[in-house]
Parts: sequence; C-alpha cells; structure tokens
Amino acid sequence: MPKETLFKIAADKRERLLRQAALLFAERGLNQTDMAALAGRVGIAKGSLYNYFDSKEELYLYVCRDGLERSRQAVYGTLDPDWDTYRQVDHIFCQGARFVQSHPEYLILYTNIASAGMARFAEQISQEVEHYTADHLKRVLRRDMAAGIVRDDLDVTLVAFTINSLYIVFMTSLVSGHFRIRMREYLEITGELDPPAIEALIVRTTTMIHRMLQPISAPANE
Repeated sequence: MPKETLFKIAADKRERLLRQAALLFAERGLNQTDMAALAGRVGIAKGSLYNYFDSKEELYLYVCRDGLERSRQAVYGTLDPDWDTYRQVDHIFCQGARFVQSHPEYLILYTNIASAGMARFAEQISQEVEHYTADHLKRVLRRDMAAGIVRDDLDVTLVAFTINSLYIVFMTSLVSGHFRIRMREYLEITGELDPPAIEALIVRTTTMIHRMLQPISAPANE
C-alpha cells in the first residue's frame, strides 16, 4: 500500500503521478523504469516519490492494481447484472475494447505480469482480479442455464474460461504488435484495424459465443 501522504496531495497531482507511472511502466517495464525519469514527467523531485511509496516495486504494484480497477469500472461499472448472458457478453467486449483503445497501458501492465521474473507480482494481483471476472461469468451462466436461455449441457467452468480467454486475446490483439499480426493471419484481415473494423470483429466474436451458448432446438418432428 502507498503511504497516507499520497492521499493528502491534490487529486489532480495524484492522478498525474499514477497516469505517468502507468505509461512509463508500460513503455519500459518495471526493471527499466527509472524513478528520476518518472519524477521528471510528473514535475516533482525524485525524492518526493518516496514520500508516497517506499520503493519502485510498491509503486508498480499499486499502479497495476489501480489500472485493473479502472478497467473493471469501465467494463462492469456500467453493466446491469439483470441483463442476460448474451447482452452481458456484448457489453463486456464493447466496453473492454473502448477502454483498451483509450488506455492501452493498463492492458500492457496486465499482460506484463505474466512475464519471466514477475511471479511475485502475479501472486499478489492475479488471484484477486481473475476471481472477480470468473465468479461473475460463472454466476450469470448458471442463472441463465436454470432459466433455459443458455444450454444446460455445458461445462460452466470451461465455458467461462473460454469466454474470458477470447476476451483477453482479443483485447491484447488491439495493443500488441505480435498479437495483432496473429489476429490478421487467423481472421484473414487485409484492411486497417480501425474502429469500424474492430467493431465488426467484436460482432463476429460475440455472435460465435452466442451460438455456443444457445440451447439446441429439438427436431421439428419431435
């Protein structure tokens, strides 16, 4: 946790510090990020950073958690829990794409936690963020299976994992050069990945998920 002094500074100054830290960590990674460079971007003395955080690692951990919370609010903060699974899936993909295109640095921080040497951060962050989304998806799927609008022969845990995995790969493809090439090859994309193209890809992806979830109709002669 940061020191209490972080929350005593002006809100705009605190926001500038956290945003610039997120951008710099995403750009250079934890090890190559220099606290002096960050202080210069924020417009404060390097020593001032240690008035708010004991170490660069503590700052990094807090920025990652802050970014995950911003992402969660952008996607789930405007989601109505009473919506059915299909509408929720559409909302999650659309809102997720909007957030990632506006703030790619937070997704980069999320994916960087999977890198070599970052296990100590994964142990502190991954469980809490993955539990939230996994629990939400499984709960909605079970509810709608009981209501008969999602097929009841599915493995709920595997379906939730599949939907979220598609989401992560899709969003990563919007910010990673490697994954963007991968998306182009697999989906045979030849034009620009501009907003209309991304929206069309979201529709393709969510339509496939819908079809996977829809109950199988009985033959007409039954």
